[in-house]
Amino acid sequence: MHKMLKQALQYGLSLGLMGLFMYWAFAGISRGELWDAMTGISPVWAAVICVATLGTLVLRAWRWQVLMRPFAPQVSNINASLALAICYAANVAVPRSGEFLRCVSIKWATGASISALMATIVVERILDLFWLIVLFWLIVYIDIALPVLWLPGGADRDTIGLLALVGCLAALSALVLVSIYREKILAGIRPLVAQRAWGSGERVLEIVETFIDGLSALRQQPMAYFEIFVSSILLNAAYVFTVYAAFIGMGLHQTYDLDATAALAIMAISSIGVIIPTPGAIGSYHLLFGEAMHRLYSVPLATALACATLTHALATLTYVLVGGPTLLWQWHRSRRNSLEDPDD
Repeated sequence: MHKMLKQALQYGLSLGLMGLFMYWAFAGISRGELWDAMTGISPVWAAVICVATLGTLVLRAWRWQVLMRPFAPQVSNINASLALAICYAANVAVPRSGEFLRCVSIKWATGASISALMATIVVERILDLFWLIVLFWLIVYIDIALPVLWLPGGADRDTIGLLALVGCLAALSALVLVSIYREKILAGIRPLVAQRAWGSGERVLEIVETFIDGLSALRQQPMAYFEIFVSSILLNAAYVFTVYAAFIGMGLHQTYDLDATAALAIMAISSIGVIIPTPGAIGSYHLLFGEAMHRLYSVPLATALACATLTHALATLTYVLVGGPTLLWQWHRSRRNSLEDPDD
């Protein structure tokens, strides 16, 4: 009962945040003006955005495959891509539920360990944070003003960005060292854990071991590092392209002179909205995307929010159309297999 109450409160908080951000973003915006801007997109470019969204699934799946390779080499790119589509589709209904469901999807499809898969997701999140900091450092380096970021008075943006980048590199280096010296680190942790109550100590040790196992991809040959690097570069480039495609589809690249650099800045800033635990990043994504376009490039707020809504809606529709049927099909197949083999 306590667990159910906690989950209900978390879900209520998530919905509350979504409502708050949606109100903050769209308050005072004319619905007619918003609708006119949204319906002005070229159908061809709307289709391009959907195809590009599928491309991001394939690229993220590639990187995830590299992380899973030490313990689940049987996972194919199509397995991982469909699992990610399930993840993003589920997050629209229940925030963060998709992370577990994508592991369940891989488990159903290939039999891989869910605990090990969850550990790779932690590593993935660290990689995403690293690349987000890289993107912010890049847009500062190419001298894009960022009035949407409220830094302390007199703060040096270049210094802050460089320090954040160095800190992230240090964190990634630490993860590599942890993966290399796994046994020595666990040997040092076990005596500390043993001092705790037996039950909780065992659980803590299990969590630590699972996380370190998730880093096992970092112990692979240099080609693994190369694949993680290249797939991350291409993945972020694909995200930038989807934003730029929306600019072109709505004619904003000509009207407001929005180029690929602008798409990079908007993508980086709006990515912060994805971190906030609202259902499918609804509201938080729209607010940051729209405010960034409006403040950085003087795009009317209604037009900027229309662009944000289209980009988010087309991506979400793609995830739901792919992930929803896949989840139902995999669940049905798993249930049928369990009935056919009750000892499994």
